[in-house]
Amino acid sequence: MYFADLRQDVRHGLRVLAGSPGFTSVALISLTLGIAIATSAYSEMNGMILRDLPVPNPDQLVALQLPASYPSYKRYRDLTGVFSSTLAYRAPVPFGVAINGHTERTWGHLVTPSYFSTLGVRPALGRVFDSTQEQSPTVVVSYRFWQNHLASDPSIIGKTLRVNGHPAVVIGVGPKDFLGASPVLFLADLWMPLSTDASVAPELAGNALERRDLTMFQIVGRLKPGISIARAEAELNVVADQMVQAEEFQAERREQDRRVTLVSGGKLLPIRKQDLPFFKEFLMVMAGLVVLIACSNVANMMLARAAGRRREIAVRLALGASRARLIRQLMTESMLVAVAAGVLGFIVSVWLLRWASQMRMPLPIPVSFDMNPDARVLMFTMGLTVFTGLVFGLAPALETTRTDLAPALKEGGSIQLRRHRRWSLRNGLVLCQMAASLMLLLITGYMGLGIQSSLGFQQGFNPRNLYLVALDPIRDGYSSAQTVAFFEKLLDRVKRLPAVNSASLTDTVPVAMAGNAGVTFSIGNKSTGDALRHIVGAGYFETAGIPILLGREFRKEDNANYIIVSQELVRRFWTGGDVLGQPIEIGNGDVSPALGALPGTFDLRPELLGKGRRTYEVVGVAKDLAEDFVAQKKHPLIYFPMRKADFARPSLRGVTLMLRAVPGVDAIGVVRREIASIDPSLTPFNARSMPEQIDEFMSPLRAASWTYGLIGAFGLILASVGLAGVTAYAVSQRGREIGIRVALGAQRSDVLSLVMKEGVVLVTVGTVVGLAAAWAGIRVLSGLFFTVASVESSDPLLLAGAPLLLAVLALVACYLPARRSMRIDPAVALRQE
Repeated sequence: MYFADLRQDVRHGLRVLAGSPGFTSVALISLTLGIAIATSAYSEMNGMILRDLPVPNPDQLVALQLPASYPSYKRYRDLTGVFSSTLAYRAPVPFGVAINGHTERTWGHLVTPSYFSTLGVRPALGRVFDSTQEQSPTVVVSYRFWQNHLASDPSIIGKTLRVNGHPAVVIGVGPKDFLGASPVLFLADLWMPLSTDASVAPELAGNALERRDLTMFQIVGRLKPGISIARAEAELNVVADQMVQAEEFQAERREQDRRVTLVSGGKLLPIRKQDLPFFKEFLMVMAGLVVLIACSNVANMMLARAAGRRREIAVRLALGASRARLIRQLMTESMLVAVAAGVLGFIVSVWLLRWASQMRMPLPIPVSFDMNPDARVLMFTMGLTVFTGLVFGLAPALETTRTDLAPALKEGGSIQLRRHRRWSLRNGLVLCQMAASLMLLLITGYMGLGIQSSLGFQQGFNPRNLYLVALDPIRDGYSSAQTVAFFEKLLDRVKRLPAVNSASLTDTVPVAMAGNAGVTFSIGNKSTGDALRHIVGAGYFETAGIPILLGREFRKEDNANYIIVSQELVRRFWTGGDVLGQPIEIGNGDVSPALGALPGTFDLRPELLGKGRRTYEVVGVAKDLAEDFVAQKKHPLIYFPMRKADFARPSLRGVTLMLRAVPGVDAIGVVRREIASIDPSLTPFNARSMPEQIDEFMSPLRAASWTYGLIGAFGLILASVGLAGVTAYAVSQRGREIGIRVALGAQRSDVLSLVMKEGVVLVTVGTVVGLAAAWAGIRVLSGLFFTVASVESSDPLLLAGAPLLLAVLALVACYLPARRSMRIDPAVALRQE
């Protein structure tokens, strides 16, 4: 019986919705966009912090939040009462793999033999590293690399690949879909053991495994059953305290003072606790606001639409239909709309997320954001669909079926109006909608305005006709001496090209995200501070177009004791007197990755990590660079001269040849030909112009700006449509009252004022509530996002402009249906009794 009634309700609901194409279309569009945005936000959160690694029992894995030294790892792995097994790995590591006559730049990890066993990963082919010392360079490749670059060769085990110019035996192929212990940030297609010789893996040069001051290893452990994260942290901190007290670990004191903190090691991306609010609260609050606005909008539209169905409801009640039966019928209509919107919203979110997953982040390392919806996201969408159907359908159904029969059955009859109309259900919905819309508009406005203030930020240098070409001869198999000779020859030949005005070799470039470590310095015994570190070659400032305000730039014959500082460093930390020739002390492991580098992703000069401090002499002051995302924020900078030793240990970006060319010349092609004439086996990469570099750097912000702008506009339009629906509902409900007023002599302006007054009150109250909620939200967000912090909280463009824009659109939306009230015929209205 129930299913027969359900089939009847579905057929009737489909006929009713098909008979109101305007209502159905607007409701579908509103809910589809709301569900799509909410699903996309949840899927992003799922891809970042909810999705597990494809390994057994991922909940048992924990990881150190900060990288540590290898000697520290050896002390931690002795905690056999806490961990069943542990691993350490160096990441990210670029490998140059010779494939089909050219070098393919591939990313991977240098790992302990326990890497795969701790994770519980079994190879698809061959074997993985074991506890014994590998006799020759060996490598495990990912399943993806095996398919894409090795043609899925089933006999690949035992064959040789040339990795960084040296032969390495392939001993295994990883399982499908496994891309490392932290594939979002540290993607891996190759794994080599830490026992690999430093000639093959330059990251292990300089006794890297023995240095207690070189914190570059990620550490993961598998907890024993019954061991909590809190207990593991306590045990680790006991060991950390013991190491700090030991004389041989004094160099690590600065790192250990921050205490050992564990994060989940079984997720695609181990997230720090302070980063969780972005991935959880912010995304879901934004999605919740959009869904609330969409549901309120459709609920108000249903209330307005119900005014035209009052006689139908009254007739069915008079013929004996129960109120529960009518509510079920109306809820069926709501659920039909919700289900259709859920299907469309999921499809839209899949398209949006596939597009977002292909976006390239402006980082020197590959970043894999797999935000494609999975079964968990599908379940979330299904639950959200049912929730929205109940939210926007139940309250209007209850309100619609509470009808007085006698007035409703008369020709043109209207429902008897209750007192205190301003606090009715529909007005409450509009208030929520107005407040949520204004809150959404202001939050997205602050985010978007902060981003827009960053766009086009390239200040302090001249990006026109500036080109960059990266090379990494070490990964192509060159020795240190060969690399130095190659770069000297290449720079000399490029400078003599008629198409080139100037050229320089550099480790860093003016616009780059991460890779530039921060160093802590001291000036005398008074001023100490942090600065971003740049390593640049002779002629860098001339080529980049960065003015030297005092002193000079680096010369080829300069030794490593000279540095150049930025204006901002002098302004903040110099207490007076001439800057040139003054000493600055740097060293003793004073490294600040938080200033500009992702932890573990940068290479540091040995003298910056050694014991004691080193004194440098200031030979120049350079103009400030606005190379942060916030245009107005200037960081203190210290420039170090590039040495021959730096060619042997290039950063993750490789060594960059920067050149300023004659306008209209194919500078990249000219340089490629010059490189090929010296050695065709060398593979330049990441060749681009400086405007392209800037555009790539800013592309995530541009995408975010468009996203926030569209979300804000979506909420604005929905709020206006919702208010128009409420006004139309009010006009239809108050037809008899308006007819009486007109019959008694009321003017058209009086009638318009009567109808508009309610809309004005709703807009005013909603604006006040929305402003208060938005102000609180912006204060919270300003501590999380640089884009919000870069905009004044009292910015008049937003605090006055956003409410004014919303009020104008809302009042226009209110005015359009209110005009209908002036066309009400008193004779028709007075026939209602």
